[in-house]
Amino acid sequence: MPMPPPRDAHPDHGLFNAMRPTRLPSASPALLIAALAVLPFLGKAFTIDDPIFLKEAEHVLVDPLHPTAFEYPWNQEPERVSAIVPTGPVGAWILVPAVLAGGSEPVAHLITLAFLWLAILATVSLGLQLGLGRAGATAAGLLLATAPAVLAMAGTAMPDVAAMALGVAGLDRLVAWNRDRRLLAALLAAILLGLAPLARTHLLLLLPLGALLLVDEPLSLDSWRGRPRSRWLPLAGAAALVWGGTVLTRDPGGTAGTIQGAVVSLSGLDNLPFNTVVFHVHWVMTTTLGLAWAILRWRALLSRWWLLVVGTAGAAFLLRLGHGTWEHQSMAPLAGLGLAVLADVVVDAWQRRDRLQAVLWLWLLLPLPAVIYVHFPAKYLLASAPAAALLVARRLKDVGRGAAWSVLGLSAVLGTLLGVAMLRADSNFGDAGREAAATLIAPRVASGEHVWFLGHWGFQWYAERAGGRFFSVSPPYPVPGDIVVSSRESSPQFDILDLHDRSMIVPLARVELGEPGGRIMSRKGGAGFYSNTWGYLPWTWSEEPIESYFVWRLVKTR
Repeated sequence: MPMPPPRDAHPDHGLFNAMRPTRLPSASPALLIAALAVLPFLGKAFTIDDPIFLKEAEHVLVDPLHPTAFEYPWNQEPERVSAIVPTGPVGAWILVPAVLAGGSEPVAHLITLAFLWLAILATVSLGLQLGLGRAGATAAGLLLATAPAVLAMAGTAMPDVAAMALGVAGLDRLVAWNRDRRLLAALLAAILLGLAPLARTHLLLLLPLGALLLVDEPLSLDSWRGRPRSRWLPLAGAAALVWGGTVLTRDPGGTAGTIQGAVVSLSGLDNLPFNTVVFHVHWVMTTTLGLAWAILRWRALLSRWWLLVVGTAGAAFLLRLGHGTWEHQSMAPLAGLGLAVLADVVVDAWQRRDRLQAVLWLWLLLPLPAVIYVHFPAKYLLASAPAAALLVARRLKDVGRGAAWSVLGLSAVLGTLLGVAMLRADSNFGDAGREAAATLIAPRVASGEHVWFLGHWGFQWYAERAGGRFFSVSPPYPVPGDIVVSSRESSPQFDILDLHDRSMIVPLARVELGEPGGRIMSRKGGAGFYSNTWGYLPWTWSEEPIESYFVWRLVKTR
């Protein structure tokens, strides 16, 4: 089935045509919402995996082609970063300005916001090319900008938003090339689609997805063999860039790891049960797809009520299998709804012979291979968030204007509220680590004491900058007279009490930080936005402190 022609068909000359009257006005509402949501958090502290990409960016200043070619204590002891980070070099390269600015949080977050704007513009442009019209393209931009996971990740220095932007912009230029055969579009498509997997590895699957956009009948061999064969040039160039970039930036060290090796070392079939469940839960709770599609297609979903029942029961079984208990069973109905929505997208595409909807459905499945990874955070869905926005926007065209505005408004408002709440909670979470380093480590180092720390994530970044030394499982160790500051929550690698004679350790203080409020990482509250090993909710309310820090002094034993 041929791809629907754009309603505003005209030659495509610009980079992303952002300044053409059909592009920028359509994207403006989404660009404004993204700015209003993210700009108040420009000074937000670094958190979770931000520091590892910042450390890579620091190393880029020494060795530009090999961002992971150094040792760093990110787990229990110093090890080669290339062996533990399953991503390419783009995440490090884009953060170089932040490092040059002294590790500036605002600079790092402005970089991510710029990529979010690029993703919005590219999604709007792609929507126009696929026949959405101006109103539909505007809706697609809004649905992307207000997806809770997208807004939350826009407040980090991780490369997920950048990968999303490069991917959708690459597909947008690929479609433009297929339509107008302009070499600039081909070159941009090759570069963007080649860089996207070097930002997040699973975006390599965009290349076969792009191939489906270039043929009229994917099930017809003649359609694949048809001319012009030049249509494949951008994908060939992108594949060459991925291969070349991977080879050129591979860690040359003797103990080096590889992206593939890092992925394998952190993967296993035992992760499959709960990651499969959370994959479907995320589509309901952290994107604008689940709720909007369920409202727009409620009759179709109820007509297949048995799928909701089977999906819920299957999720309950997988949760029991994965956790060994009946804990987290409240997530089963959400997973069942997510499964029903995804199934309805492809069934509806088949019934209507809608090839484009089928391709967009496959785009939703882009992160699915990661279900065997050690965890499955919502950020993995960002690569597919533009597809979710385009799917809902296309469906809005099939209902009345009033219903369309109601669904769009409800999705956008609820998504924005949750996304900003998550940004706020993450800001408080990161502030705890920054404050602990500033108050518990920096003054003691300034007074001449030797301070060690136990903990990771943003706390590690700020503790190192305050003069603290990482407490590893391997020597050297603290000696009598040294101070140790340990974190309870930020993934501490071990308990100091397990490593030393208790008679050598004198507790000096316990500091609890954080008022009651929203949490995106709370084991007790079941929230695990950055890792479902903590919980399945993207946000929860908690009365518990955000973080607790313990200060110890080592003394001589008699």
